[in-house]
This record gives sequence, C-alpha cells and structure tokens, in this order.
Amino acid sequence: MTFLLRAALVIGALSYLALQRNGADPAAEARKLTGSVAAGAKATLPAALEAVPAETRDRAVRAVLARGLMAELSRRAGVDEPEPASNDTLEASDRQPAWRGPAEPR
Repeated sequence: MTFLLRAALVIGALSYLALQRNGADPAAEARKLTGSVAAGAKATLPAALEAVPAETRDRAVRAVLARGLMAELSRRAGVDEPEPASNDTLEASDRQPAWRGPAEPR
C-alpha cells in the first residue's frame, strides 16, 4: 500500500514540475480538469433521472420524504428511533476465543 502512495506522490510531483517547466499554471490546469469533470457529471445526472420511469421516481421521492418526515416528527416528540434489527447470528459461545477456554456462565 505504501508503494502505491509513494508512486502516486512521485507521479504527482513530476506532473507538477513538468507544468512548472512548461510555464503553465498548475492551478489553472487543475481547474480546467475539474471543471470538465463537473460539467460532465451535471449533464449525466439529469439524463439518468429521466431514464427512470415517472411512477418509480414519484414512489421513491414519497418514500424518502415520508421517512424524513417521520424522523423529524419523532425527533420533535422526543421519541427515540428504534434500533435496526441485528443480522448477527453468532452465539455468545461463538464469540469466546478457543484459546481462552470455555465460556463462563452468566
């Protein structure tokens, strides 16, 4: 992992120095790159939303709004939200490491 971090650091430093040597402003180059990425994301998101059927989109919006409304009402009422059910299937004896001996009864 450290090799990858070092390689990324070296590549970044060499790229920065190459831009400096050519007389280009590295900050302006970075803004140009991030601007084109952001513009592409802005164009892609509405197209992806339009691909979803209107009924499904409305149902999803209603579900999110209902969940948010219920959370806000319960917060204002001072009621704690219930803890989600655990998917843990381990028994207490499964959690006891074998090298520590048998589990003690409680």
